[in-house]
Order: sequence, then C-alpha cells, then structure tokens
Amino acid sequence: MVSFSFNLPPEQNIEFLRQKKPKLSFNYDELIHEAHLKAFTIAKVTKLNLLSDMQDSLIKAQREGKSFEVWKKDIKPILAKNGWLGKVEVRNEKTGEIKTINVNNTRLKRIYNTNMRTANAQGRAKAQYALEGEIYLRYIALQDGLTRPSHLRMHGITLHRDDPFWERNYPPNGWNCRCVVRAYSKSECERQGFEISKTPPLSIASKDWSYDKRGLEKDNSLNTILETKLKKFAKDNNKGAFVESLNDTKADIAQVKQNYRAIKNLKLENLNGEVDRKFIPLAKTTQTLKNLLKTEAKEIYLSGWTLRTHTHHTNVKELDYSLLPFLIRDTNVYKVKESGENHIVYFSKFGSYYKAVFKVTQNKEEIFLVSLSKGSKKI
Repeated sequence: MVSFSFNLPPEQNIEFLRQKKPKLSFNYDELIHEAHLKAFTIAKVTKLNLLSDMQDSLIKAQREGKSFEVWKKDIKPILAKNGWLGKVEVRNEKTGEIKTINVNNTRLKRIYNTNMRTANAQGRAKAQYALEGEIYLRYIALQDGLTRPSHLRMHGITLHRDDPFWERNYPPNGWNCRCVVRAYSKSECERQGFEISKTPPLSIASKDWSYDKRGLEKDNSLNTILETKLKKFAKDNNKGAFVESLNDTKADIAQVKQNYRAIKNLKLENLNGEVDRKFIPLAKTTQTLKNLLKTEAKEIYLSGWTLRTHTHHTNVKELDYSLLPFLIRDTNVYKVKESGENHIVYFSKFGSYYKAVFKVTQNKEEIFLVSLSKGSKKI
C-alpha cells in the first residue's frame, strides 16, 4: 500500500496550492470543474490582495502541518484588516448584486478543508499513479455516522487505477467529503482477499466536484520536448532545417499524445480480455528501420497481446510505448542486431536506454513492436 512520511513537507501538495493563480469569483461555480486545479479562488472574496494572502496562509499551513484551529487564529487578523470578517457586504462586480455573508468559523473551516483536502488528494494521486506494476485503488469512507450514504456504500470498492470511474470520482466527491483511496498491488489485493469490482459503480460525485481532481496531466509534460527543441534551434541560422525539425517535433508530440490515450483505452479493454488481436499505430517508420527490416511498411503497430503479455517489464509504462515516435529517430539508434524473425534496436533517449524488438509480418506490409524494455545503462 502507498505510504507517506508525516515527517517531511508534502511537497506535491504544496506545489498544487502554490501553482494556482489567484482569480476573483463571486460564486464558486463561476470556475468550471478542472479550472479549479489551475485557479485559486474563494467565493465572495472580491479583493485580489486578500485572496493572495489567504493562498499564502494555506500554503504555509500545508508546509508546517497547521491544524484548522492554528490556521484560523493566524488568518483572522488578516481578514479583519481587510474587512472580511463577521457580517460582510460583498458586491458582485459583474452584476452589481450586493449580498451580506457571515465570515465565521464555519465558513473558514470549509475554506480550510476544501483546499487542504484537494491538495492532499492530488499529492496522493500523483504518488499512486507513479507506482510501477499493476495497481488497484480501494475506496475508503469513514464509518462514523457522518458520511453520506452514497459515499458509505462505496467503502471497499476496488478498481484498477486506470478505470475511467476515477476520472470523476477520485475523492473528495462533495463538500466536506473525507473519503480517500488507497493503492494496492495485484498481489496485495489477492493476499488481503479484496474483490476486484467487475463493473464500476455509478458516479457519486456531486455537481461541483464531478471532474478529474487527480491533476495528473501526464500529457502536458510532453510539451517540454517542444520547449527544449525551440531552445536548441533558437540560434540556428539554417531556418529551413529549423522549421522542418520543429514541424517534425510538433507532429511527434501530437502522435505521442494520441498514442497515450489509445494505449490507456486498449489496456482497459485488456482487463476485460479478448483484445489480443486489436492493435494501434504508434509511429511512422523511419527510413533506417525500413532498410533494416527490408520493408516499405509506413507505420509501426502495438497489439493488445503485447500489452497483455509484457507486464514483466514493470518499469515500462504507457508513456514509454507512447514515446516511440521520438525513440526511433535515426539519431538515437546506437545498435541494431537481427535475431531470427526479429530485429532488436537499441537507442538512448530521455535519460534512459531503451531496447525495442520489431517484427515484420510475412507479407512485409506491417511492422509490430513486440517488446520494449529500458534501463539506466546501455542494454
């Protein structure tokens, strides 16, 4: 099961709060779903400096492990100084509406809990999705008589971490929701007798919380490849080479993102079986590979069978397969050898050394990636 150190600052949680941009809003739902992952907002706070002060105070509370009572004591003087404590009249700048609200302990506790729980959830999710191997998530609801019945019924539900259910139902799933999920390997589930749910339950997230709260954003990291490419060629006088390379990079990034989504979907189907004969295109064949494999096949494919049977390469994940358009660039290849029907190609990229095994069909019209492995040293 995923464990956390309570003696170290939760850096991912802190970063989640820190990277949000303060944004004024009169009502919570002015920011739609995923936008709350990017923007820090508190309903009825209409002063940007006050919003920034509150964000800073919550980041400090997260870093120092402050309880609500300690945070409340620290923030109240700031709120009073800004006229946002007790009975307060706030004006909606968009509509002119004036509303009287009560900034009391109840409101402050909701602000504290909402921000801390979403930050903790994102930190937990990133740790769980970084684990290697086949991982399952188990829904845990507090059984103290205060939990919503719909959330309580979810207690013990165990699903693969790639199941679409978690996209909308990774807790918190409502205001003051205290539910969490814990991660287990397949062997841990078997050892503890956890039953893996065959079909996901109905969505339980309330309207305001029905979005992907995990904040994984794995695809966004691929954009750093483009940024690196831009910097590398920024001073290149050969404009033609620059444009051609840049266009190739953009196309590869688009292909990698498409690969990642397709592989995730194919892997989900694998959980239900009978997808061995399904396959997806991963990359355009380079001229070097065409020459080596003696084929004019234009694309390289990945089959459901390969995804299902190559789980022993636990450090190779969906993203590694997705990166094939970059991995097969001619400049990355440092060794090629033939083994029976297969050609084994070694290449270095992204701080790792990869080994790929390709097979050409008998009619020479298709190329399949039949194995992919990686290590920190030359293979």
